[in-house]
Amino acid sequence: MVKPRSIVLVALTLGLAACLHGFKRPEIRLAGLRFGGIGLRGGLVYTKLEVTNPNGFELRANRVRYNLQLRDPDDPSKLLPLAEGTFDQDVRVPGHSTTTVEIPVEFGMGSAGAAVQSVLNRGTLSYRVTGDVELTRPVDTTVPFRHEGVVSLAGAQ
Repeated sequence: MVKPRSIVLVALTLGLAACLHGFKRPEIRLAGLRFGGIGLRGGLVYTKLEVTNPNGFELRANRVRYNLQLRDPDDPSKLLPLAEGTFDQDVRVPGHSTTTVEIPVEFGMGSAGAAVQSVLNRGTLSYRVTGDVELTRPVDTTVPFRHEGVVSLAGAQ
């Protein structure tokens, strides 16, 4: 005799397998980078990530890890660390849609002081941001992202 509990367990397993078989990784891109402010000890940059869900079901994430680097204005082949960290926030992306997540990134002057001084003097600087987003639904997986561009006091390119 088959127990009802076994039937439910088999149905759930088959349902999850069907969802995973058709799972498409979300696309993550940097949609913008803007300065929130600069002071003597550091500053604030707002990073906007667009998460596009190509699936027909909702995706959930609870953590974004990031590493923001600036190009050295005196040696463009060199990257200077600006900020690295984790942003814990529950993010939901409905099926077949895009959600924008704005991440406030605080930084100290430290080794990036020359690059920050460059934006004050020239109005622009080059940057690279890398990281990943931890998905928790429908499966636990990590989706990486990477973007390089130029930021000005007017906004990012």
